[in-house]
Amino acid sequence: MQASVFAPVAASTATASLNLENKGYPVNVLTTETSTPKVTPFDQLKSLETARISWETNELAASNNRLYSILKQAYCYYLVMKTDESKDVRKERSDALEKFVKERQYTFMPSTHDMTRVVKCVFGVDRRRVSAYSIALREALRQSIEANDLIRFIEVNGGVEQIRMGGTKPLSATERANLVKVEVLNNNVGTFKVDAAVSGANADWVDKQVIIVATYLPTGEFVANAVIKHDSAVNAALAAHYTNQKAALRAQAKADKEAAAAALKAAEVSAAEKEKADALAKQIEKVKASQEKALLDKANLSHANSLFETALA
Repeated sequence: MQASVFAPVAASTATASLNLENKGYPVNVLTTETSTPKVTPFDQLKSLETARISWETNELAASNNRLYSILKQAYCYYLVMKTDESKDVRKERSDALEKFVKERQYTFMPSTHDMTRVVKCVFGVDRRRVSAYSIALREALRQSIEANDLIRFIEVNGGVEQIRMGGTKPLSATERANLVKVEVLNNNVGTFKVDAAVSGANADWVDKQVIIVATYLPTGEFVANAVIKHDSAVNAALAAHYTNQKAALRAQAKADKEAAAAALKAAEVSAAEKEKADALAKQIEKVKASQEKALLDKANLSHANSLFETALA
């Protein structure tokens, strides 16, 4: 057994070093600083793209949904104020709008559209925003868009700003067809059977909509001339049905408006005639009272003269 010999080490500022790499040992150097991976400009763009997608999908979508919901309610307010069957309901909405305008001290030109007045009451004094929203809603009004279809109308046309810039377009045939497809499917105007050998119908036709070309007879019957199973033909027919419905609604709304205007005019004429009749009656009563007073005064004077003559005699 060998004896261990410990030699004293002199204090020194120098530090002994040992080259482990030369001895074949792996070397791991630990430092107090950790290295951070370098973010490249390309990575930055990818990160920004991800943030934008998240914003569009969540925050922007939620914000637009809320905005469109408020626009729909403002649109409904205007429609009720202008087209409700009850004159009292229309007046109540109109009076409430006037009261709100005065309370907020808003000012409008005489030619300002009432839709703009409603929008300003809802969205405040930001002129650009009020203008954009009013243009969008008035365009929907021009195209006779129903309140329940307003949000879809705005989305289909690229949003409020796109509509403001004149980017609106009428609903396509497919879009019009989709709006009435379920309604037509649930409507039953009658049932009749066509020879499958003639129509070409088979099991694939079950629960599918088809076009039947028919001729109406004086007897009230229809003669089926052809049966057409074609998606484009069905869409075209449904789109035409939607257009006819809207045309009928516009015609009815116009007739109702004209009837209401005529009734109002008749009421105004009747009121004016009644006022004239009342004034004439009052004048007649006044003249009659004046005549009766004159006769009474004459009689009193005659009686007084008679008494005076009697006294003199």
